[in-house]
Amino acid sequence: MEQIQAQMAALKRQREEAKAVALGGAPVKKKYLRRGEIEAALEEKERMEAAAAAERAEQEQNAKDGETTNARISSDGAKETSQASTTVAEDTTQDRNTSQQAQLNLSLSEIKKRLRNLGHPVTLFGETAQDRANRLEALIHSTQGGEMEIQADKDDKEVETEENKDENSDEMIVYRYFKSMLSQWELALGQRPETVKRTAQGKIATRTMKQCKDYIRPLFRLCKHHEVPDDILRNLLDIVRYCESGEFVQANDAYIKMAIGNAAWPIGVTMVGIHERTGREKINSNKQAHVMNNELQRKYLTSVKRLISYAQSISNVAPSKKVL
Repeated sequence: MEQIQAQMAALKRQREEAKAVALGGAPVKKKYLRRGEIEAALEEKERMEAAAAAERAEQEQNAKDGETTNARISSDGAKETSQASTTVAEDTTQDRNTSQQAQLNLSLSEIKKRLRNLGHPVTLFGETAQDRANRLEALIHSTQGGEMEIQADKDDKEVETEENKDENSDEMIVYRYFKSMLSQWELALGQRPETVKRTAQGKIATRTMKQCKDYIRPLFRLCKHHEVPDDILRNLLDIVRYCESGEFVQANDAYIKMAIGNAAWPIGVTMVGIHERTGREKINSNKQAHVMNNELQRKYLTSVKRLISYAQSISNVAPSKKVL
């Protein structure tokens, strides 16, 4: 309020001075103002403030319009740039997806097999599965890689033909039976309640199954490559036939004959002299104790015995045909 009064007084003095100058005399200082002069001064001040506010609003509006125009121009340019980059990215993604789709058609084992056929390492240090597939693709596209790929396909076809011929071989009969028994055993243990699995007996059963699975792998490998010794293969076939027919006593006898043999080893007495004695000459493959040959045979023959016991436990045959 004091500022307004000061401004009014200044305006009054200016008007008085101007009036005095107009009359040709010296400016006269007035001590008081009339009400009309005060109102006129206030109206003039309000008019000036309104004009200044309108001018500021117009400037702000012009600035906003300019920013909107610039933003629209920038957005249009950004849209055009993004559309171009999106088109390039889609083309690149499509090419990458096509390449990945061709690579995903091959399994990990197939990729490793083809790298071996090409004479290259299966895995490099720090290499991922995608890097391995890319490396195989680059090798296949090369001249040498293409020739090796054709040869690898021929080898695969030959292997498939041989596998089809050997599906009913003795080794595959043994492999399929014991593999199915192992799968059933593993499935049965997996279906037990959690309370049973956590008990001491449940943990022992799980550990026994895993050990059997590890020990019998060499036998499965021999069956796949048809390298099972003939004397062991004959006994294994007898065991499979007896188990399938429910004759577990005879299957157990066949296992004992294969693992322990039906004749003692003439060690020591027959090897005292320089020359072998006649007792050692009487040993043949049917009387050889295979469980004593090496640790590998001992392990997979032990797994065979465990699978015989499991097959007996899930069968519904007369007690006279079971080994108690």
